[in-house]
Amino acid sequence: MKDIRTWRFEQYREVDRGNPDAWKDVDVDPLTGARHYMGAADHRPFVQRCELIPPPGFDPAAAPLVFLPYFGEEKPATTLGAYFQAQAAGGDALRELLPRGLDAYLRHDERESRPYFSTLFEPMSMAGHLLVVWYGDQWYVNDVFYRLEGLDGFQDQPYADVVEGTLEDFLRRSPLVQPRLNEGFSRLDHPQRRSRTDFRPDAVVLELEKSPGPPGTRPFSLKVFADGRFELRRADGPVVQGSDVHQLTTLLIAAPSLAARDSWWKLDALATLNLGFDEQRTTLCIDLDGQQTGLTLDKETPYHVQHFVQRVATAYGIEL
Repeated sequence: MKDIRTWRFEQYREVDRGNPDAWKDVDVDPLTGARHYMGAADHRPFVQRCELIPPPGFDPAAAPLVFLPYFGEEKPATTLGAYFQAQAAGGDALRELLPRGLDAYLRHDERESRPYFSTLFEPMSMAGHLLVVWYGDQWYVNDVFYRLEGLDGFQDQPYADVVEGTLEDFLRRSPLVQPRLNEGFSRLDHPQRRSRTDFRPDAVVLELEKSPGPPGTRPFSLKVFADGRFELRRADGPVVQGSDVHQLTTLLIAAPSLAARDSWWKLDALATLNLGFDEQRTTLCIDLDGQQTGLTLDKETPYHVQHFVQRVATAYGIEL
């Protein structure tokens, strides 16, 4: 049977959508009325995506992969097609392509050397772009353990904004990147990065729910999974299902600021949520770096938290 899966090459980069001429008023002298300004321009980073079109005659499966030297090992020459085959097979087939361990890598100085390595495996990576290669529903992230060679002659298609945040945030939060940083092997968990060995595509990382209320109210339940899929259930309609990995990444980038914005306010532990009241209640639950936390909105909920909840609702077409 003919393999109908297709290849796709995606490149990501950061762009600043802020106003470079903007200045912020930070203080006013109470005696003279003089305004004091800081020199920080308006900074609004976005991550852009474009598709790369291979030149005629290019065979993605035969494209060579070069094992990166930072892991203190040598690996036999391989190809992108062979990597995808090993990735699909898992187990020993994939294990043989990856580093045996991290001892050699971690012997490099974490301040003087590792930040300058050309590998996304390093949490302090100074990468300026990201290349993702798709083969059907499988994907490979370049410059983690291997570098893809032979990309001369590729043509950039128009770029489009896909995630609000920096490329650094994107690399840390995107479900496209995180599972590829250790390919599911605990021996490759970087000690300075939260382990992603337990990355499960079906894990629920974001929930928004409005409980049933008096007649005329519209309860709903939204679940967003780690791989970007979502499921929206309403009492008066069919279940809506879809997938948007970049939409989830944008929300995961914005979420940590909820707990950091005000030192006096923190998300309630899930165990303390009380949904036993008769009135209709809106509840948000989210995974913040592996910590399942949540809150129930009320009149004392800070505005920026309410704004985030509205942002989640808008992203998935929900009317609160």
